[in-house]
Amino acid sequence: MNQRENFFAMLEGRKPEFIPNIMEVYKICIFGADRADQPLVGGLDAFGVNWVVTKEGEMPEPNRFMFEDIADWKEYVHFPDVDALGIEEAAKIELADVNRDEVIVNVYSPTGLFERLAAFMGFENALCSLVEDPESCQEFFEAFADYKIACMNRFIDAFQPDVITYFDDLATANGLFMSPAVYRSVIKPSHKRIIEAVTSRGVIFNQHTCGKCEKIIEDYVEMGAKMWSSAQVSNDLDGILEKYQGRLIVEGGWDSSGPASYNDATVEDIIAETVRCAKQYGPKGNFIFLPTLLNENGNAIFVGDPRLAPMIEAWHTVDKL
Repeated sequence: MNQRENFFAMLEGRKPEFIPNIMEVYKICIFGADRADQPLVGGLDAFGVNWVVTKEGEMPEPNRFMFEDIADWKEYVHFPDVDALGIEEAAKIELADVNRDEVIVNVYSPTGLFERLAAFMGFENALCSLVEDPESCQEFFEAFADYKIACMNRFIDAFQPDVITYFDDLATANGLFMSPAVYRSVIKPSHKRIIEAVTSRGVIFNQHTCGKCEKIIEDYVEMGAKMWSSAQVSNDLDGILEKYQGRLIVEGGWDSSGPASYNDATVEDIIAETVRCAKQYGPKGNFIFLPTLLNENGNAIFVGDPRLAPMIEAWHTVDKL
């Protein structure tokens, strides 16, 4: 099996020939997100939010809020014209040398519903708003979901992807930012519309949520997500892999708080963590390896790192099934 054939064997609940890693199974497309969601190298996005790049990643400029009262959101939020974003141009650039018979085309869609609210008004204001004014939050999420759906339909038209990975981080390492009840009543209805819009067009929906979000994994599966990305060890990954075999591919496994994720992690640290992931999660058969390897320039997968080669070699060498 090649990478594509093996991926679909996993997705359909069949036994894969090998356990893949994200560096080889995908053509990851991010230029559309650069136009529609957040700039790759910092600066103003299409909504007017300024993003700054640090060695830990990209984030909205601290303490520069567009508004502080969620009830005022309509005065400040102006949705971009999807026709003017240049998504088709981005697709032509990224797909120029892609062999669709060999790999999976995976389009990233970052800055989801809650992440966008936090980008506009900061985490503290966003979290308080969920409790103090859920009606205005719901109204905002419904409107923003309309924009995300329009963008994703344009992504599907332009990129013809196999997978869309939608990013919405809803948890810390200790648990959800909000209670499951608040997620289900305020965010989930709009989240469900996004998932249904993608899956109704025959595209696989991959839900990216970092942190300990295991209490709502069942919600993700119930809504139609076939994959969960950046699955971190604060969750019961062994239990989740076993419970959802044949229904959910778990992408992640890396101990992103441990020594292997430190900027100065040694090759030995990285190989040890790679071997652990292979042996612990690979035998379940519904797992894709996603390391979190950082350096002073950012995420090694996107900016490069000499430690990647020995990590991939170790991944290929160790018995995973």
